[in-house]
Amino acid sequence: MLSDILRNGFKLAHSRPGLIFLDLIWKLIWLVLSAALFFGVAVSVTSDLRGIEWGDTGVPALNGMVAATLLREFWRANQGQILLLFFGAAVTSALLWFLLEATVRRKIVRDLAIESGITPEPAYQLKVFLTSGVLKSALLTSSTVLMLMISAAGARMIALVTFLLLAFVFTILDTLIRADAVDLLGTDLIRVTGLLGILVSFEGTVAASLLAILLTGVLNVTQAASAASMFVAAVIVIGLLSLVHSYLLLVRFSAVAIMRRNVVEV
Repeated sequence: MLSDILRNGFKLAHSRPGLIFLDLIWKLIWLVLSAALFFGVAVSVTSDLRGIEWGDTGVPALNGMVAATLLREFWRANQGQILLLFFGAAVTSALLWFLLEATVRRKIVRDLAIESGITPEPAYQLKVFLTSGVLKSALLTSSTVLMLMISAAGARMIALVTFLLLAFVFTILDTLIRADAVDLLGTDLIRVTGLLGILVSFEGTVAASLLAILLTGVLNVTQAASAASMFVAAVIVIGLLSLVHSYLLLVRFSAVAIMRRNVVEV
């Protein structure tokens, strides 16, 4: 029964709480390294700007005009180099994300499979997780662009529903490929779809609720103090969403591992 699989999936996930924090730690590491990377690029770009000398006219408005002119000239002279540096930083950050994500998620899936009684070899290879992560991101990005074009043409609801369906299908395929359980699509399509649908829907409901509350607060910001409070609230919400995602990710892979074990036993 689906309820039994879900119950056992939660039970298996609860037996390995350290994996939840491991999934949070790699995101924090990526955030720190990416911030340091972009900060280094910004310092490198502005180092030349700080070396420009110009006289103080004594008139604040005139000083602002001179500064704006210098910035425009600096941008025109170094536009290509600046864009290239930031593009390189963005690509490096993305590659770092895919590598860290694939490495940690591989360990999570392997550990849960072993915990559920599945022999991990020769599945759960790093290249599979890397390829799956890159392909899912590429498909989601291209789908987003396509749906934005459809939305701009006036079919907003169709675009939204189509994007959500595509995102769900990509999530199912990504989960089953990483869990080495693609055969469940043929042997237990209804239950695996229902299982992942329940978990993904619950995660989406939690995310939508928190973001709606945060958006309501942002729209009511009128002072600097309230803006600072909303910034702190945004950080807390992002942390909570990341925690919920990591927890439900464990449940998702735990439940799939249990379903796969049942298929292997049969």
